[in-house]
Order: sequence, then structure tokens, then C-alpha cells
Amino acid sequence: MSGAMPRRRDGCFLYVSDRGVAHLVLTRRGFGAITFGHVIVSNAEPTPAIWRHELRHVAQYERLGLAFLPLYLWYRARRGYLDHPLERDASEAPTLFP
Repeated sequence: MSGAMPRRRDGCFLYVSDRGVAHLVLTRRGFGAITFGHVIVSNAEPTPAIWRHELRHVAQYERLGLAFLPLYLWYRARRGYLDHPLERDASEAPTLFP
């Protein structure tokens, strides 16, 4: 969706895209990065804090499996971003999962 070539980092595929559909979707939605399983798409090289945040989403995917995406979207619709349990867990002080 962006023409970016993936690279391996910490057991994940990282796509950094500053153009194309992926970049357009990320920036229009106000995201710097998005995670799908072990694939992370970012509109710029992730900072260490963003990388840790996205790796936490990878761990959530590992625990929740296919339930991750519907749960994520449901919570996003009901609670928004700031009160989203999975986003709060992916913050610098995760508490949802041990």
C-alpha cells in the first residue's frame, strides 16, 4: 500500500512509509504507526517510545489473537483513544496484561 520495503526488527516486520495509501491512512487518522500482528507500519522512523508502544500491541495480539482487532475497534468506538484499555496498556506503564 505504500511501496515501502519491510525490514525485520525485534521479531516484527517494520514498514516505514512517507507516501502512498498507508501514509495517507495513518496521517488522516492521526496515527504515527499501526500494528497488525507482527507487522508495524509507521509514517516515520519510530522513536524508542513509539517502538515500545507498538511492541506492546504486538504482545496484545499474541494474547488476544483474532479477537484483537474487533476488540480494539469496539473500545475505540465506545471509549475513544485516551480511555481505550489496549492503548492505556500500551502506554509506558502497562497494567492490563502482566
